Amino acid sequence: MFKRIVDGLQVVVALAAAVTVVLLVTVSPTVAEVDTPDVSAGADLFQANCSGCHGPEGEGGIGPALAGGLESFDAVEDVARFVSAGVPGRMPGFETRMTPDQVNAVAQFVWTDLAGR
Repeated sequence: MFKRIVDGLQVVVALAAAVTVVLLVTVSPTVAEVDTPDVSAGADLFQANCSGCHGPEGEGGIGPALAGGLESFDAVEDVARFVSAGVPGRMPGFETRMTPDQVNAVAQFVWTDLAGR
């Protein structure tokens, strides 16, 4: 009788392990789904919202040049916070003009394509 109980438990544990593995494989998000903003959307948003001050290639104009480096920022997240908040009297904040995903896409574009990091 004890052997039948143990055998039954082994079957249940094996089935639970198989279901867990299947769920992990089919439900797990990929890195691209979680971490990669749409850089082409960022480029379009930059042209529509930022190029008037920073130049179409990030070369500067009314606003500072972005091309070639962003020494005052340590990470793309810092760029996103800056774009979102702005600086009173110097640069408008875009938190009410863009969604967080759009701000992140612009920041990623500036960080990778314009600043060359």
